Amino acid sequence: MRSLAPLGGARVFLTEADPGTGPLVGNVSLGVGDDPEAVHARRRYLSARLGAPIVWMDQTHSSDVAVVGLGEMGPIMRAGGAYAPLDSCCEGEYGPVPADGVVIDARGWEGAPALAVMTADCLPVVLSADGGRVLAAVHAGRRGFLSGILVAAVRAMSGLCAEAPAALIGPAICGQCYEVPGSMRDEAEAEAEGIGSRARGGRAASSRPWGAGSRSIPVAPWRTPRYSPSGATAPAGARRWWSPPPECGDMPPGLRGLGPTWH
Repeated sequence: MRSLAPLGGARVFLTEADPGTGPLVGNVSLGVGDDPEAVHARRRYLSARLGAPIVWMDQTHSSDVAVVGLGEMGPIMRAGGAYAPLDSCCEGEYGPVPADGVVIDARGWEGAPALAVMTADCLPVVLSADGGRVLAAVHAGRRGFLSGILVAAVRAMSGLCAEAPAALIGPAICGQCYEVPGSMRDEAEAEAEGIGSRARGGRAASSRPWGAGSRSIPVAPWRTPRYSPSGATAPAGARRWWSPPPECGDMPPGLRGLGPTWH
């Protein structure tokens, strides 16, 4: 697990691949068919490393953003316009929160939890304001991005703090590697001008804009499984997940040179 440069007072971490027999071999998602007990064990390990419980999301490519905080009776969340207790399902875990973005108001909350976002090729985004005491972790895939999940997250934060948030955008697939049908690219381009791109070989692709001021890698904490490209060969024993190669020109400057990395 790599500690990155602080973001507006918040500590930011990236979970890295462990090609051997370490506690992070595998992933931390319950939605890809891994043994649930093994996933919870990895999550407990991350929680212990951070020294705090972690809020996990049930990510479904939505534009839904939940807000969590400390109420009179304990941790609470607001999701879908309704308030509910923020339950701890397992040791070191809160959630899963039914959203693709979660905002936390940690002001006055001693022992406040960390936030996690899990991605494959989508954008992981972390937002920080008020010295890192108001935070957001956002899973911004194509559908969520075009539906305005980042705007929704900033609006949720603005309801808690007037300060404009700092942002970090994590590793995601680039336009050169993300081939899509031409109709999908045109549809996305109609909603977000400039998002269209060309994959290697000249075919239609979609690229997620990094945005002015994006820098370095989020998130707190997360894991980034990568798809194995067709024809690529993984080292013996490695899982077939892949990080983008360093020549991917669409990657933010802080991310270039990190791959390819087998997980």
